[in-house]
Amino acid sequence: MPYGDYFDTYYTNIYAKAIEDAGLEAQRGDDLYRPGSIVKDIWTYTKEADVIIADLTSKNPNVMYELGLAHAITKPVVLISDSIDDVPFDLRSLRIIGYDRKNPNWGFLLREDIVSSLKEVLKNPEESIPPAFLEVSKEKTLKVSEYDLDLIELKRRVHNLNKLVQTIDYRTKINRGDK
Repeated sequence: MPYGDYFDTYYTNIYAKAIEDAGLEAQRGDDLYRPGSIVKDIWTYTKEADVIIADLTSKNPNVMYELGLAHAITKPVVLISDSIDDVPFDLRSLRIIGYDRKNPNWGFLLREDIVSSLKEVLKNPEESIPPAFLEVSKEKTLKVSEYDLDLIELKRRVHNLNKLVQTIDYRTKINRGDK
């Protein structure tokens, strides 16, 4: 789910409590406060999770990306949205928990639906994974060593530093009036 605004309140008051009621531990990417790559932390959480909850409300691109990662490694996912219009066409064939904030009991009802869905998914996790991804998971996957991962991260950082230096150099030339 997106971070900030009302989503943080939903997470604390509805999602985390529902997850705990289902006998699981709630974790979200912004639970970590250490320096480093948030994408790496989210990837680690995704790989280690028993089940993922994805709130598609507001069509957040980061949520969609992280959902794609979860599907690609065949993690069971519970999909949630306050509007079917926020659900991409390709996902509409999957079960989606809907909620209506106009209903005075919407938070309680959503929490109950999440608990029920999580318990169902834990009984039969493979049934919540799109079949196309189950077929892909049977194929051999690429293994990358920790050394190679560190090297890739170092290359990425050098590339970003290079871009920063080029930007600073360009701005300096502009400020001096160089062409």
